[in-house]
Amino acid sequence: MSLEFDIRRTIILSEYMKNWRMPEFRSLLSKGDNTVELYSFPCEDGGDVFKYATVGLSACKFEDGTHSNNELVLVVPKYVASEYDNEIRDYVFNIIAYILSTLKHDVSAEYLIKENELAPVGWPKALLFDEPRGEPESLGNFHFGNQHIDLLWLIPIHASELDLINNQGITAFDEAIDKCDVSLADVTRASSV
Repeated sequence: MSLEFDIRRTIILSEYMKNWRMPEFRSLLSKGDNTVELYSFPCEDGGDVFKYATVGLSACKFEDGTHSNNELVLVVPKYVASEYDNEIRDYVFNIIAYILSTLKHDVSAEYLIKENELAPVGWPKALLFDEPRGEPESLGNFHFGNQHIDLLWLIPIHASELDLINNQGITAFDEAIDKCDVSLADVTRASSV
């Protein structure tokens, strides 16, 4: 890996660690000139969620030579992290490959991906990219030189929730989640609609 990647890792990982403490593990995905690291952050004291966050997606280039301007975080309950650890890594890496090879462009908050086979068995099959809700503003974006990088939360959603967002907007989805009193981090939850 290059010095540029090492500096990028230092900037992004230090922000993660300020907020989520020391990561538990790191996995690597390399394809061609692109390398992405995936870090797992265990539950904070008394917490019940694990966070899986990327470092390096923002260093990856699309076919047209432009850089991605995204990093990703997936938040799951502790029991899901222990049961699906390998599947979670594969899932995040498959989403990265999908962004780089199929979409071939950045995603932004409220971007949706229709049902697909990327998710582990038993998880919702559609996907919402959103702002990292509940996190400090300092985690919302990073700057690396002139590059502005957005951290996006990966939220697996059900087809009915995808339809609700497409037809009535994200606010209607948020209201449905609030009424059900479920956590968006719970990837084993029933649909809110």
